[in-house]
Amino acid sequence: MHHSLRLALALALGLSAWSSAAQPAEPGFGAPALEPPPLEESGPLEKKRVTFGTDPAPATAPEPQGTAPEASPAASPPPDIRSFVDGIFRGLVAGGQVPGAAIVVIQDGVVTHKAGYGFADLRTRTPVDPDTTRFRVASVSKLFTATAVMQLVEQGALDLNADVNTYLTAFRIGGDFPEPVTIANLLTHTAGFDDRYLGMAAPMGAPPETLTRHLEHAMPPRVLPPSSVIAYSNYGIALAGQIVETVSGQEFNAYIKAKIFDPIGMNASSFGIPYPQPPGMATPYFRTGGGSGFRPGEYDVSRIAPAGDLLTTAGDMAKFMLAHLDEGASSDGPTLLGQPTFQQMHARHFANADGLDGWAYGFATGTRNGITWIGHDGSWNGFCAQLVLHPETRSGYFAVYNAECSFAASQAIRAGLFDALWPSPVVAVASPPPDAETRARALEGTYIHVRRARADFTVMGAASTEISVKALPGGSLSVTVPSVGRDLTFLPQADGTWLNPDLQWKAAGRAAAAGTPQRFFIDSSAYDRVTGLSVWAAWTVALSMVIAICVMTLWGWANGFLSRHLFGEPQAVITFGPRITGFMAAGLVLATLISMLALLSDGAPFAILHGPSPMLMVLLTVPVIVGVLAIPMIVWSVTGFGAGPRARLAQSGYIVLTLAVLTFLAFCVQWGFHIFAVLAN
Repeated sequence: MHHSLRLALALALGLSAWSSAAQPAEPGFGAPALEPPPLEESGPLEKKRVTFGTDPAPATAPEPQGTAPEASPAASPPPDIRSFVDGIFRGLVAGGQVPGAAIVVIQDGVVTHKAGYGFADLRTRTPVDPDTTRFRVASVSKLFTATAVMQLVEQGALDLNADVNTYLTAFRIGGDFPEPVTIANLLTHTAGFDDRYLGMAAPMGAPPETLTRHLEHAMPPRVLPPSSVIAYSNYGIALAGQIVETVSGQEFNAYIKAKIFDPIGMNASSFGIPYPQPPGMATPYFRTGGGSGFRPGEYDVSRIAPAGDLLTTAGDMAKFMLAHLDEGASSDGPTLLGQPTFQQMHARHFANADGLDGWAYGFATGTRNGITWIGHDGSWNGFCAQLVLHPETRSGYFAVYNAECSFAASQAIRAGLFDALWPSPVVAVASPPPDAETRARALEGTYIHVRRARADFTVMGAASTEISVKALPGGSLSVTVPSVGRDLTFLPQADGTWLNPDLQWKAAGRAAAAGTPQRFFIDSSAYDRVTGLSVWAAWTVALSMVIAICVMTLWGWANGFLSRHLFGEPQAVITFGPRITGFMAAGLVLATLISMLALLSDGAPFAILHGPSPMLMVLLTVPVIVGVLAIPMIVWSVTGFGAGPRARLAQSGYIVLTLAVLTFLAFCVQWGFHIFAVLAN
């Protein structure tokens, strides 16, 4: 969602020795990869020449009654804005970055540009229509849940500062910390919940499960004190949706339809996929291993619908954006909230440090190009979305494409649209304070994201995307961010923060009681310092050695077996029992690591998100079997196989293999890579 689980998990176990050979698994029906559409077919919709057997959708569809106003011909955007936006999206589609996309641009409270680019379905060559093509917008859904909460706050039915347990009836949040979790904590992602991915979705056609039941049985532990740090939480927003259900007396989807969709005319939107399935749904796609095409994905059912299950069109999203940009000031039509409540919702309420981007109620908020924006990103299997608003000028944009999020595509959209709508030629860089170099050296180290699943093996997703911070002369920082693919330089600022002028990201540190920084922040993302066995890079080296030892053992023993039986070589010093035990352990270690890499490298890790699947449960049982085999191996390593030189040499090799197996088991324990971690949750 806010951070793509697919990206993080695809990097997990990405050991340098063999990650380059891994290819994403093909779907079960063996669908071929599909090439990106040619340039002349990449949009916008009103300029397409559709020649593949179907009539094109009208360039300007008639608006149903009650929808937001569209721009008249006289209100068309300046040619440079339109051509600028067209250039971004035509380039992304024609360059094979995205299969299809839709965009809405609002200026001064009017929709001035709305277009579709590329294809909703590559196989049928169905073009994207901004008014009829439905996309899954993932975590942008959270803005609707937050709006519903603020409606109940405005009515006096909810208190933002009240303990959430005040409003829960079927279950309660545990009291792991003295401070309670409040509604405001949920809306600013400061409740302190651990993260969780296993079983957060289900395949289409799975037995239905109520929101209440899922939240009760999938409740993650509270691992951080409330209001201490931003730890983005799908569970927290889903819990806010549960509170909407409880307080309003309406099922969540019914409430959203009655109180948000219907009043502003969002007639093509729903939480979840309606039955019967509506036409015009964009197909989700995943890039192939070589990056030369796409393979289709599949829809599924979110078990935490309020956090990310909205299906909508760009045209419908324009109506929601206009409702927020208007901020209840107009009496011409229905409004979702009163002006004071809108302003309260849009104001910043928490940041990890002064000067960094943070959170309003439901909206992320920050500064870029000299303006203060609010918005939200969305990421789910095969879809990626951005929504950004600038209420002061009643302007903003919504963009969505039907492929998994990539930094290159999403950053091109963000930077390009900010520069088009809110141009700022210069990013001010202040003179560094005198202690900048000392403070920079104190921040050096390795950090793991605060948002992670500490209780099971999916923590490897966060571990494999650890960032490293190094001090540079003059107090600058060099930060390695795996998702970006390159090192970023942050320049010291007078207010004690650091700025990367290229991406306009800001960084800061937070010291522990002893004075050493315990956390590093890049805007609303927080990272914990890690050392020793908690550093992922150390395990990649260790597991590379384990793999080499296991491969050499299997090859050597297999070669020895053939030599003895085919060429009459002397009998092995290691007897059958120790040899077959070590052979099984080495084989299981290799098979487990390779299988796990293949599973986590899949573009759509449904075995995890829909799971744990039976295959995954079997895989997580293997470390237990290896642990049983390791017990006699330790004994044989100590007792040896005789007193002669060959026996001592064989014992030395067996000790090395046993240590490799024990290293693998230590890895499994450290990262929750075993069946007991899953069963405990």
